Amino acid sequence: MLKILVVDDDKNSRDIIKLSLENSYEVDVALNGVHALELIRSKSYDVVICDYVMNEIDGIEVLKKLRKIGSNAVFILITAFGSSDIAIKAIQEGAYEYLSKPFKMSKLKQIIQNVEKGLNESKTFNETNKLENDFDDQVIAESSVFLETLKDMARVAISDVPVLITGESGVGKEIVAKSIHRYSKRSKYPFVAVNCNAIPGSLLESELFGYEKGAFTGADKGKPGYFEQAQKGTLFLDEIGDLEFDLQVKLLRVLQEQSIRRVGGIKDIKLDVRFIFATNVDLDKKVQEGKFRADLYYRLKVAEIRVPPLRERKEDIIPLANYFIRKYNTFNREIKLSNKAEKLLLRYDFPGNVRELENIIRASLIKARYTGIILDEDLNIKEEFVKDTITKEDILQVLEKTRNNRKKAAELLGVSRATFYRLLRRYNID
Repeated sequence: MLKILVVDDDKNSRDIIKLSLENSYEVDVALNGVHALELIRSKSYDVVICDYVMNEIDGIEVLKKLRKIGSNAVFILITAFGSSDIAIKAIQEGAYEYLSKPFKMSKLKQIIQNVEKGLNESKTFNETNKLENDFDDQVIAESSVFLETLKDMARVAISDVPVLITGESGVGKEIVAKSIHRYSKRSKYPFVAVNCNAIPGSLLESELFGYEKGAFTGADKGKPGYFEQAQKGTLFLDEIGDLEFDLQVKLLRVLQEQSIRRVGGIKDIKLDVRFIFATNVDLDKKVQEGKFRADLYYRLKVAEIRVPPLRERKEDIIPLANYFIRKYNTFNREIKLSNKAEKLLLRYDFPGNVRELENIIRASLIKARYTGIILDEDLNIKEEFVKDTITKEDILQVLEKTRNNRKKAAELLGVSRATFYRLLRRYNID
């Protein structure tokens, strides 16, 4: 039977967890972090469920001290004050899982069941490569779906395996790649990013592999390629799904041999490089169509991270928008989103994802520089991608309330006049 320690200075919280688990497991409780460490020194636990915000020492400190005294207990951090920074630090310090309050007890039970199964296998929870830097403020993660992506990123960062990042255009695949590099043991060395589509196919080989003097017309001197430039660091190859077939063969050889030969060269150069790849195409489909080598595909996806589109992480839209406002606000005044602008952003599908949101905010700042407020009409949103949650009854009610004043009706509904007239046509309202 698993031995579980519940650590929380909130009596109600720890009692609820204890009552939910004690029928299946042996459960002890600790009143705070200090009490928890006293118990851990005298008794061995399989799982520690610990709150983050506590007096004297917080959950992360409990985890650090727990590892320092040699305990390999599976650590689950819970908190009502969640952030991507806390999640990443917890995972990197060796936590098995991170839960934001409120959470369903069924989810906690499922995690513990997975732990119970996993303890029968050879797994190490005491990861030694820790994050010491704060998380890049370009990565906004308030949605549960993107927080899961960051958990995957944190786990991958401490290893050295090749990573395949998938997702639609504009979701932030390069930012995730940079974050993996930043939190890896290679962080002090170069991060080299290459967009395979941005370089003509005829030049890509020489740019990747480098070339020797006289290798071709115009090669007056030798030049190291991107592989060599990334030595000891990370090479990020974006849009890998569009790589020409002959270069796919050569890249596979690089991954197998961990060495390259410059164009026109006669000796191999040993590589010490971590590879991260990204694509917005379905590589499984391309393999089935014979347009992408299956052996290369399986080499690329040793670890795979999917970056969700912005429409799946609605909770991040307003925090991201506010970040971009701070980033691009060069005017001598504070600028904020109006309530209607926020509502419109939340109803928009963002086919261009985070990149589109960034461009929308950047453009809207010009209009808002005098007023300090970004209005909904300043966003210049594409109407066809705005989701309508307004019913015909809603429209009829506000028209009656405003005595058929359509401008006021649109304002009450929180939509632009253009959207309002489109709704009138949709519902055949005269």
